[in-house]
Amino acid sequence: KKTFQGPFQGCHGVVNPQEFYRHCLYDVCMSDGDKRTLCKVLEAYAATCKNKGATVKDWRTPAGC
Repeated sequence: KKTFQGPFQGCHGVVNPQEFYRHCLYDVCMSDGDKRTLCKVLEAYAATCKNKGATVKDWRTPAGC
């Protein structure tokens, strides 16, 4: 999030990450840091990006999903 680099960098200009980030923080905190929850949130962001035509690189490996 800090540098907006990484697998989602091609998406940030197409889909604003702020709302997804807020939901991610809430969902992961409410699930006591459950990795599956993090992966679901990232998957939703990736799908939204792809649906809008943005290129998303491999995010599963760095995120451990």
